Amino acid sequence: MAGKIILDHLAYVIYEHPDLQILKEFAYDFGFDIAGEVDGSLYLKGYGIDHYSYIATQAPAGKQKRFIGAGFVANSAEDFARASELEGAKVKSAESLPGSGQIAILNDPNGYQMHVIWGQEPKDVPMQPKSASIDINTPVNGAVEKKRKGQFVRLTSGPAKIHKLGHFGYITDHYRDTCAWYTDRFNFTPTDILYAPEDASVDVSAFFRLDLGKKYVDHHCFLVTKGESAGTKVHHSSFEVEDLDTQFMGHKWLEAKAYRLVWGIGRHVHGSQVFDYWYDPSGFIIEHYADGDVVNEDTELTRAAAGNMAVWGPPVPAIWGGSH
Repeated sequence: MAGKIILDHLAYVIYEHPDLQILKEFAYDFGFDIAGEVDGSLYLKGYGIDHYSYIATQAPAGKQKRFIGAGFVANSAEDFARASELEGAKVKSAESLPGSGQIAILNDPNGYQMHVIWGQEPKDVPMQPKSASIDINTPVNGAVEKKRKGQFVRLTSGPAKIHKLGHFGYITDHYRDTCAWYTDRFNFTPTDILYAPEDASVDVSAFFRLDLGKKYVDHHCFLVTKGESAGTKVHHSSFEVEDLDTQFMGHKWLEAKAYRLVWGIGRHVHGSQVFDYWYDPSGFIIEHYADGDVVNEDTELTRAAAGNMAVWGPPVPAIWGGSH
C-alpha cells in the first residue's frame, strides 16, 4: 500500500430526490433518525459513530432522482491532506453540517463524487445496540444446549434501527477504469472477485474492502459490477441492523406500510450477510443487512464464478440477473 491514501471507513451516501418530504417519511420507516436539515438537504443518521449515514438533497424543479456519490473518513490528517491534493479536488468546510469538519470532493471516472472527510469527532453511541428484542442479552436456545431457561423472547414492533452504512455499489461499462481509479489512489482491495461463468479470465464484479492491515473490517464497503449497457448507475446502498429479529421485524414494518419489496429476506454468499432489499419512494434500491463477514489482511482473495447470489432466500429477481 506504499503511497496510497488510507481511508478508515465508509461514512455516507448522497442521493437527490424529487420529494424530500416523502423520502423523510420513508427514512423513518426504514430506521433512520434525523441528524439535521441544512440548506435544503436532509441528513439521516444511524446510532453508530458517524454523524450522518445518508444525505438526501432536493432535486431541482423538473429533475428526477439522481445518485451523487459517497463519503469516506480519512485515516489521518496526512491522508486527508494528500486526498485534497489529488487532481480536481475541491476542499470545503463542513462546519455547518452535523459533526462539522472538512471535506475534500473528488470526481471518479463515472462523474460521481467521492468525499474524503476529516476533523469530525465520532459521535456518542448507546451502551447497547438497538435491537427489536426487548432484552438483547436473552440467550438463544439450540437444539441440544438450552441456554435460555425461564426467559422469554419478546420483540417490539417498529422500524429496524440503522447502525451504519455498510456498502454501496455501481454497475458500469467502465469496470476496469473504475476499479483502477479507486485501488490506485486509495487502500481499496478486493475480498472477492467474480468472473464470467463461461470464461474465468473475464472479471465481472469486485467486492472491495478498505485494507487496514490486521484490523478487521467489513467484507466489502464498495461493489463494482461490469454492466452490459452504456453508462454507470448506482445499484444499491446497504445499512446495517443489529440482528435477524430486528431485520425481520423491520421487514414486517415496511410490508405493513405497503413499501415495495425488491428481494428478501435471504442470506448472501459473498459477505454472508442476511439481506433485505426494498425500493425507496424514488425507486432507488436500499438494503437492510445483518450478520456480515469481517476480514483482514490474512484473508485470502476468493475468485468465483458469478451467479451464486444467495445461500437461501426467495428467487433471484431480474434486477440481479434472475428470471423472476
